[in-house]
Amino acid sequence: MKKIIFLLSYAVVACLIFSVASNRENQELKYLLQGQYTGKMADASTQLNELQKAVQQSLLFNDPTAFHDSLQDVWRLSSDIRYSIADLPLEREFTTEWMNYLGRLGNSAKMTMTSQESADKWHDNVNQVANNLSNFSSDWQIATAHFLQADDNYKQWLEEQTSNAETSGFKNLSKSVKTYAESDFPLTASEADHEKKKELKEINDKQITKEEAIARFYEMFPELEDATLSVNQSKKGAPYAFYHIAFHKGERTGYADITLKGGHLLSYLVERPFEEKTLSAEKLKKLADQRLKELGYKDVKETDARENHNVWHITYARVDEKTNAKVYADGVQVKIAKDTGEVVGLNGVEYIQKEKLEPQLMKKIDWEKFFTNKAKVVNEDLAYVENKDFVERLCYELTVRIDSSKIPHTYKILVDTQTGEVIKNEKLS
Repeated sequence: MKKIIFLLSYAVVACLIFSVASNRENQELKYLLQGQYTGKMADASTQLNELQKAVQQSLLFNDPTAFHDSLQDVWRLSSDIRYSIADLPLEREFTTEWMNYLGRLGNSAKMTMTSQESADKWHDNVNQVANNLSNFSSDWQIATAHFLQADDNYKQWLEEQTSNAETSGFKNLSKSVKTYAESDFPLTASEADHEKKKELKEINDKQITKEEAIARFYEMFPELEDATLSVNQSKKGAPYAFYHIAFHKGERTGYADITLKGGHLLSYLVERPFEEKTLSAEKLKKLADQRLKELGYKDVKETDARENHNVWHITYARVDEKTNAKVYADGVQVKIAKDTGEVVGLNGVEYIQKEKLEPQLMKKIDWEKFFTNKAKVVNEDLAYVENKDFVERLCYELTVRIDSSKIPHTYKILVDTQTGEVIKNEKLS
C-alpha cells in the first residue's frame, strides 16, 4: 500500500513539475512572439516616417537624377513596409487596404521611374498623397500604442489587435486608408471593370434555390447521385454568393461551389486514393476535352499542361468566335487523374463572366524587320491579353526562337495587332 501511495505521489509531483516547466516555456514563447511583433511594428513605424520624407522630397526636384533617386526611395520603402506588416496580427480589413495603398504608391513611383508615367502627373498626384500620409502617421501612432507598450497580458493584447470591433484603432485606420486610396489613386474605367469581373458583380442571371443547386450538381456529376451531401450558403460579405456542396461517397470526398445567380460552377475538388497505373498524356487530354464539353465548356482551347505524380493540370482559354483568338482572361483550369482520366478538380471562376472585347484593327507586320536576323518566328496565333491598364487587346501570339548561342532559347511574345506594342515577352526555355 505504501509503495502505491509513493508511486502516486511521485506521479503527481512529476506532473506538477512538467506543468510548471511547460507553462514557463509557453510564456517564454508568447513573450518571444510578442517581441517579434513589437519589433516589426517599430520597423513599420520608422519606415512610415521615412516614406513620408521620401514622398515630400520627390516634390523638390527637377533634376532627373535627384528625382529618380527620390522615386527609388518611395518604391523601396513602400515595399519594405508591406514586408514588415505582412505577418502582423492586425485587423484584416486594415491590412488589405494598407497593403493595396502601398502597392499602388510603389507602382506609381516605379512607372514614373521607367517613364511610363510623366513627372508632371506624379507631382500632381503626390501633393495629396503627402498630406494623407501625414494625417495617417498620427492615427498610426495611436493605433499601434499597445504593440509598443508590450502589455504583459498577451491574450488580451492579441485580441485587441485582431478585433473586428468598430472601435478598433485599426478598423478606423482601414476606413481612412480606403478614403485615401479613392482620392489619391482612383480606379480607371478599365480597372473598375477588372474589379467587377473579379468579384462577379455583373452576373444578372436568375437566382437559384438550394434544391436547384443540388439538381445542377447531379446534372454535372451524375456519378455522385447517391453520394451523401451537405449544402451551405456562403457567408455574408463573400465577394459573390454561392452554394457550397460537400459530398462523400466511398473513398471519395470533396466539394463543389455553385453560384446563386445562374447556378454556374465556380470550383470542384475530389480527394481520393490514386492507383499506380497511368494513362497516356494524349488519352488524358482527350478525356479532359470530352468532360469539359459535357460540363458546358464547348468553346475553349488548351493553352498549357503540366503534370505531377498523380494528375495533369491543364489550362484552357475561351476562343472568341469572331476572331478565333484565345481569350486568356476567360480561362478554365482542370485537374485530371492519371490513373483513370477522371476530372478531380476544376476552377471556372474566370470563365463565368466573359470579357468585353472591342473591335480592333489588324495591321500586317513584317516579322523579319520586327526582329533581328538571329530570331525566327516558329509559330503565329491570335490571343487577347490585358495591357497594364487591364484593357483586353488583340495580339499576335508568337513563338520565337533565338539561336545566337550554343543553347537556343524560345520566347512567347504578344504584339498588339493595331499599335505594334509588345504587351508580353515570356521566356519559355
